[in-house]
Amino acid sequence: MGWLQFFSTPTPAQLARRKRDELRRLAHKPHMGATIFCADLRMSVQAGMSMDLWRWLVGRGWQELDDLGRRNRLRALPSSAVMTLFDSTPERWEELLAAAIKQAIRKPTIETPIVRATA
Repeated sequence: MGWLQFFSTPTPAQLARRKRDELRRLAHKPHMGATIFCADLRMSVQAGMSMDLWRWLVGRGWQELDDLGRRNRLRALPSSAVMTLFDSTPERWEELLAAAIKQAIRKPTIETPIVRATA
């Protein structure tokens, strides 16, 4: 085993912490109106999200967003696509999530313009 592999391999404590975090996320379904995210995507939890759908999403890396300041840097899934996902059967979840990701939009962030002073 080389040094790179030695230092990049997770320790048993890290693996146990990841497993605890995943079990905690599985047990606690976010409330209606909460924001969940995965990578650079976000969606709002709406009425109709079942515990089975939440478990499926957690298995794909989705989790509740705690840092609301980060919310605007994530691409939003359209609410109509999210509602379709929540109302569908488990057999269609993969297909509908992929379609929603293709429709994801990024809202423009407000940035202060750089003003250059002329001499």
